[in-house]
Amino acid sequence: MVLSSILFTQVGGWVFIDPDRPVGNAKGWRIQVGAFIYRQNAERTATILDKKINLPIYIVVENPWYKVLVGDFRTKEEAEEYLEIIHKLGYSDAFVRESPINLQNDENVAPSGGP
Repeated sequence: MVLSSILFTQVGGWVFIDPDRPVGNAKGWRIQVGAFIYRQNAERTATILDKKINLPIYIVVENPWYKVLVGDFRTKEEAEEYLEIIHKLGYSDAFVRESPINLQNDENVAPSGGP
C-alpha cells in the first residue's frame, strides 16, 4: 500500500484518514464495510479485512463515526463488482459510496516521470 501525507496513523495494512485533511487526490468510489462509534471496533474490522483482501483499507473519521472503507475504485462499476466479494466475506451491509480516492494505488496510473 502506498502511503501519502493524508494519513495520520497506519497500523498493519490499513490506515486512518485525518478528518482535517483531504482524503484523496481524485473523485472515485470505495466500499463502506461498516460504521462504528468506537474506534477499536473499526480497527478490529480493518485488521480482519486486511487478512482477507489485497486492497487498501481506510478508517475515515466522520464524527462521531469511524467508517471502514475499502479500495480506490475509479468507476462505480468496478466497486460494485468487488462489493460481491465483500458480501461473500460476510459483510452483507457493505455498500458502494462515492469518495475521494488515492490514484497512486491505481496500477493504471504511472508515477510522475514514468512511462
